[in-house]
Amino acid sequence: MEKWDVHTHTTFSPETYDALERFTRYADFIRVRRHAAIACCAEMVNSQGEVQREIEENAYQAQSRIADCDRHGVTVQVLSPTPMMIPDYVDNAQDAAAICRILNDENAALVAANPQRFMALAAIPMRHPDEAIREMERIKTLPGMRGIEINSNIHGQDLDDPTFYPVFEAAVALNLAVFIHPWGGFMKPTEDCLRTRMDTTRNWRPWLIGMAMETTLAFDSMYNGRIHERLPDLRVLYAHGGGAFPALLGRFEHGAYCRPDLFRNASGLNPFETIRQCAIYVDTLVHQDAVLNMLIQAFGVERIAMGSDYPYPLGEIDPFDGQTMQDAKGNQCPYPQAKGIYPGHMVENLPGLTDTQRQRILCGTAKEWLGLA
Repeated sequence: MEKWDVHTHTTFSPETYDALERFTRYADFIRVRRHAAIACCAEMVNSQGEVQREIEENAYQAQSRIADCDRHGVTVQVLSPTPMMIPDYVDNAQDAAAICRILNDENAALVAANPQRFMALAAIPMRHPDEAIREMERIKTLPGMRGIEINSNIHGQDLDDPTFYPVFEAAVALNLAVFIHPWGGFMKPTEDCLRTRMDTTRNWRPWLIGMAMETTLAFDSMYNGRIHERLPDLRVLYAHGGGAFPALLGRFEHGAYCRPDLFRNASGLNPFETIRQCAIYVDTLVHQDAVLNMLIQAFGVERIAMGSDYPYPLGEIDPFDGQTMQDAKGNQCPYPQAKGIYPGHMVENLPGLTDTQRQRILCGTAKEWLGLA
């Protein structure tokens, strides 16, 4: 069976490190430099020169990615920028557009050199809609660029802010898919009490819980802001199985029933009608077969696409060696045995699916969402 992985990320390459220095005046700017001591590794560095994360060359180098794809039977990866690198925090439209162009040109080059293995989604300067639309028009001329990735909020603004509606209209007109990925908001709160509760050292809360909350808020804004209703052909895929929102659809519906006075301007469709009548998709990255079964029941296999979050730690790849029970950094597996998971594992091993249904989730839905089917 073909396997298309719709949820994978890339970073700037180390070759861009010096050229990107001009953007370090922005506090949240992240660039990548080669690791001084470890071959085949690099470091994400903030504007103050502090290392935020160590990464391997598979975050930006084609051959490493292809080797991993071959190892796990992945036919095609859909590349999208690491969300923290999308410049929603940049208030200068020209700078934001320039950062996006660099991200997009690097991914387009990866696709052009390996058109059978990669497709890509573009970063856009969403905070500056005119520039965003110009970049969307430009990436249509680049090889294998099939859509855009946007964050769950844009520098604190919900996605149903009227400023952003022309961007969604342009996505429909240009036949571009939209990938909504959680970032900011509950992951990086500014209010003191909430920042303390979402401390990154407290069981990885921003990633494990904050991400699911952010994706749910994104859906709520797109749903109750009537974006899906007004643009039913807008093909939107929500990351991480939609976060928490698929489990809350009944609660959303009942809330509108109980308090219609709070929903006077909301969508004329109920949540279940919205996910069935509008072009809404989710990926399979839920880490639990019972949750994947819930998604299949709610959305149907035709709206679910395989996604792994490659190459990051929360992705659907087991970091622990089955023999040594250690990961590449020497961490010991906290459980008696390794999970033995890899992209598509749950789909391929989920009882009750026919081969046709498996193939739909593993590649057919991805092609439809990308506008290829």
